[in-house]
Amino acid sequence: MILLLALAACTTDRTRRGYLEENARRLESSPPHRVAIVVPGFGVTRLYDPVIDRYVWGTARSTVRTQFPDDLDLPSEGRDRLVPRGYVGSRGPVNIGWQLTEALRKYGGYVRDETVFPFHYDWRLSARDNAVHLRDFIQRVGQGRKVDIVTHSAGSLVALALVKLAGGADEVENLILIAPAQSGVVDAFRIMVRPERFIRRRFSPEMVATWPSVPELLPDEGRFLVGEDGRPARFDAWEPSSWKAIVPPSQQARFAASLASARAFREELRRSPLPASVRLTVIAGDCVPTARRVLARDDGTFAFYIHELRDRERHLDAVLFEPGDGTVPVSSARGDGEAILVCDGHQGIASDPNVHRALIRLLRGTR
Repeated sequence: MILLLALAACTTDRTRRGYLEENARRLESSPPHRVAIVVPGFGVTRLYDPVIDRYVWGTARSTVRTQFPDDLDLPSEGRDRLVPRGYVGSRGPVNIGWQLTEALRKYGGYVRDETVFPFHYDWRLSARDNAVHLRDFIQRVGQGRKVDIVTHSAGSLVALALVKLAGGADEVENLILIAPAQSGVVDAFRIMVRPERFIRRRFSPEMVATWPSVPELLPDEGRFLVGEDGRPARFDAWEPSSWKAIVPPSQQARFAASLASARAFREELRRSPLPASVRLTVIAGDCVPTARRVLARDDGTFAFYIHELRDRERHLDAVLFEPGDGTVPVSSARGDGEAILVCDGHQGIASDPNVHRALIRLLRGTR
């Protein structure tokens, strides 16, 4: 009997969504005061080739082809013909943009393409470039009024570049950063030494080296590799010479230029205070041991996750990991400020009912 009562008293995600739906009914007669714009992170926006009339990234078809005429590597001039259009997948945990847009629609009284808009952008480009596109987008959909911006992960850098460096502060009321990589993540290094694979699609080092967005996500602390003795390795992520064994020779000069530009960008972001007119909120996960440093073994392999540590390496746990969401450590998410902490992972945080409730409370002023 006691067990049954305890089970009945448990609050599940389904129950929480029921609470959210009940709260949403109170908002039906009062539309939002401002337009909300959702800016997801790395890889979430589909990329479309208008010449061949096909998506080259973000669809099931594009994951089973290994190469397209205009592929994901950027040319030397920095731009190609690919067009950002829509989000990866139609819905579900992979589609972070859909999760957040749908939460605002379902629980906050927002109407898609009227009071909540998804921002599609080319996540390969620099945050500075995408901040310019975001400001143009705000001017099109904001109707001359301030907007609210909700970001996830690397989308935070685009929004921060907008309000700090691109003159967009006067157009933003609330800026909500969910799982932001404010101080960088070791995942930006991992994608270079352990390429991502999506069925047959692969992000090769030669391809990734052409994307300015990846160096911008490197940890502030460039010396984040640790040897088997627990001491910092000689590798410095901000020094081009450290990448010679990783970046293909054909891309080393270009990657060096991207590193210099990324470091200057991150330093400018740190030096530039958030304008007082922008209300900033950070929401971060803190339940998953998350790498802030990476074990670089003598055999050339790396440990990015706690389950990858060998028995003799367990003593390095506290050196390598801290609480986070599995991708972004809490210290990086917080930056120089504070954060609302929830128990969830990097992908799941966008579908977390507690996060959805926080969004509605912050943007709609509900209690």
